[in-house]
Amino acid sequence: MNPIFDEKTRDGEIARALNIALHALSVHSGAQVTMEGETFTINFTRESAAIMHALKLLGVQPTETLPAPDLDAFALRKKNPGGLARDF
Repeated sequence: MNPIFDEKTRDGEIARALNIALHALSVHSGAQVTMEGETFTINFTRESAAIMHALKLLGVQPTETLPAPDLDAFALRKKNPGGLARDF
């Protein structure tokens, strides 16, 4: 595993956030959903490719095994970007 995911730096924070986002998109990509009576398949291929590109800019190679997202270790409750509610 790439050591950037353990770094307590800005790039480490970004890498962990991108990893969580990639995991969420991967889990839901390909799901069939029904909305307003129409059924379709969700496809996050382009979004996943953009995240993989950003990870590559941080030094993570596409062939590397990514760590399992650990939301508890990410300490999301301590992060409150301006304008977002605290109830998450």
